[in-house]
Amino acid sequence: MLNSFLDKYIFTNTLKYTHNNFFLVDMPFVITPISVLTNLAGNPDSNLQKKIYAEVKRSSREHFLEKVSGFGLDKEKQLKFVQDFFVASGWGAIQPVDLNFDSKRAIIVVDNSPFVVELKGKAKVAVDVFLRGVLAGLFSRIFSENIDCVEVECAALNFERCKFIIKPQQEFDFTNQVVKDQIEVGD
Repeated sequence: MLNSFLDKYIFTNTLKYTHNNFFLVDMPFVITPISVLTNLAGNPDSNLQKKIYAEVKRSSREHFLEKVSGFGLDKEKQLKFVQDFFVASGWGAIQPVDLNFDSKRAIIVVDNSPFVVELKGKAKVAVDVFLRGVLAGLFSRIFSENIDCVEVECAALNFERCKFIIKPQQEFDFTNQVVKDQIEVGD
């Protein structure tokens, strides 16, 4: 028994290891030590962080959710699948606190981020840049608008948990330093 989410796909034979690759419903994925990514995640260079975020956002919006939407799920079930997939894959306990499809906004919290485990007490910036990009891409696709995600609290910076604000880009206050450090206008 791996975990209840992945076990379901093992049982239905839709989680496979073929030709030295993992596939979940024909979607390739990898298992990797978090230490491979911590130097990128914890790098205090805001320009590098913005580039990583923008590329992960673009890729998630254009490719990842496209594969998930092919499962025939409505938007709420797509979000639930992605949440369950990331939780089961070791990204921490991801939980929506507020989700409003009409106003195109969400607040997501994460407990036990693997990046926090590695970088708590060492980080100078919020460390969940990869998850921010995935969330921004996911919600951009689901809300059919340019959505961004800012990590306003990070457990690696001694907050209780990681907290993400998700909303249309034009609604962010770009005079706020945290926003300016995490997203580029027009991405």
